[in-house]
Amino acid sequence: MKQNARTTDSLTGLRLFLILDATVRLLLWGGSLALATGLFTSLGLWPAGGLVGASLRHAWDWACILMQWIIAYNLVYVVLLILVRLPIPTPREGRYELVPGRIPDRQLVWSCLLATLTKARFEAAFPAILVFHTANLPPLCWLMSGVFGPKSKSCYVTDPRLIDPHLISIGRNVVIGLGATIAAHYQEQGVVIIKRSIIEDDVVIGANAVMSGVHVQRGAIIAAGAVVLPGSVVGPNEYWSGNPARRRRELSGHPASSVPALEASSDAPILEA
Repeated sequence: MKQNARTTDSLTGLRLFLILDATVRLLLWGGSLALATGLFTSLGLWPAGGLVGASLRHAWDWACILMQWIIAYNLVYVVLLILVRLPIPTPREGRYELVPGRIPDRQLVWSCLLATLTKARFEAAFPAILVFHTANLPPLCWLMSGVFGPKSKSCYVTDPRLIDPHLISIGRNVVIGLGATIAAHYQEQGVVIIKRSIIEDDVVIGANAVMSGVHVQRGAIIAAGAVVLPGSVVGPNEYWSGNPARRRRELSGHPASSVPALEASSDAPILEA
């Protein structure tokens, strides 16, 4: 009974986080909507006449303007994400206890604030349908990498799940499969551990792989569905798979050239991108 009395109840904290999350999303959505629409109005870009009942030619004129407006909206949305991120300190790595009745360590507060921005970045609602493209293409990708994260030299066809992007570093020529999750924190009973995740060059991470607070060195392959435990160090040109993931073998040469040789094995990776 005494042990249960000391257990941290996260109900109130999570409800407050949801309120904060909703507020941040609405402000970003509303601010982007107002700024993009105001810009087009000030420049006189809206077509004369309404869209309802318009001819095909006039409807196409509206469609072209709306496509340009969506591009402007997404640009403004990403810029606002960067501006809101700037004053929030990056949490320090460490082990932080959640003590009942005590205000959490401010590093966890910063982490919570950044989590709302991360959700707004990776779960952006319409019309922010091009946030992924805008955040990964020049010139805003350079600002996003330096300010928002992750610090990445790679580009992706699909948006990977990067939790805590401010503490994730990704090298060059990295392939991340669909549904893979990379985080920089994990939680134990009454404790939150913040630990940076580092992915070096030429790494392949299979679909639906999960990892947090890890260091994956150059040329390694993480199989699809693998769960790499926090604190793991995956060596150069190593192939890891399983739940929990462990080292299966060492790859020879460039990792991409080693994949066909592994397909005949029962432990061969499924590298769905």
